Amino acid sequence: MKKQKVRFHRNDKRPGGLNQNLIYEKKMVKRRGHIHWQAIEQPTGTVIRQSFFEEDIEQLVSFQNKHRVWQLNGGIPLFLCDNIK
Repeated sequence: MKKQKVRFHRNDKRPGGLNQNLIYEKKMVKRRGHIHWQAIEQPTGTVIRQSFFEEDIEQLVSFQNKHRVWQLNGGIPLFLCDNIK
């Protein structure tokens, strides 16, 4: 029986743990002279949604903190998040 050889390289990342608690928070950001609100997932730091209205973001954050829908997946998939640069 052959032993499997696994090589690790310098910048390899290990898969994240699924048992971390996800926390969602809202943050105010000024962009081009306008105020926007962002819903941010911690500890991944991804921006889930950005809106002009604080009430929309507050509703999303409170729902996600209460139900934790994406907890088992390790966070919301990136293709569902806003790509803000």
